[in-house]
Amino acid sequence: MNKLVTFGDSFLAQRVYYKELEPTSWIDMVCQKNNFTLDGYGDAATGPYNAIFNFLNYREDFDICFFSWSYILRAIYNNRKLIDIVKGKQKEMDISGEELTELYHKYFFSTDEFEWVKAQAMLEWFDRHLQKNYKDKKFIHFYCFEINHKGFYPHMFEHGINIKPCLNDFSNIGDKKEYKNNDPRLLHMIPKVHKLFAKQLNKVLKDKSLNNGDVVEFSLEI
Repeated sequence: MNKLVTFGDSFLAQRVYYKELEPTSWIDMVCQKNNFTLDGYGDAATGPYNAIFNFLNYREDFDICFFSWSYILRAIYNNRKLIDIVKGKQKEMDISGEELTELYHKYFFSTDEFEWVKAQAMLEWFDRHLQKNYKDKKFIHFYCFEINHKGFYPHMFEHGINIKPCLNDFSNIGDKKEYKNNDPRLLHMIPKVHKLFAKQLNKVLKDKSLNNGDVVEFSLEI
């Protein structure tokens, strides 16, 4: 049995309902099909920096890792550590997440151009870190949102397989209602989309012809 570890935002926030009797989400289905055990650290409302820092602090062995790369403009939560996610007790600071974001953009945010360059530099460094230290590990990179007109995302990873289109496109299938912070769907997808996504991802996981840096375009057609 191989170990799957995940880092990212709410698109990978699987821990709270993993191991249903019947596969429910695409992660359940992928784990069942590939005989994976899951150690998940998806954390709602966090951005790429939280995903990177939590990965760097992860000390256990694993076989395959999924990342969901979210908005680069999200505020960094200094108290959303691995142990908090494990216990299901992710803590807010003395202020709410909304207030933190407002303060972050007021006092630390520079310009869209600067944030893009900063994110690109961080992601490129992290990619090199993965190439150097995790040569024997398999990585799948999902991108949550198409960021802006400059490109799909600040950086597409050379270590691992990149999946397009963005996860938000799959979230928009079937029900265009804006759930915002009260989305009742598992990982923001309806059941038919979970099956569609899992089927295509399982094909990627079995495809030995794929190489690091490759981009695979998933279909949105149910």
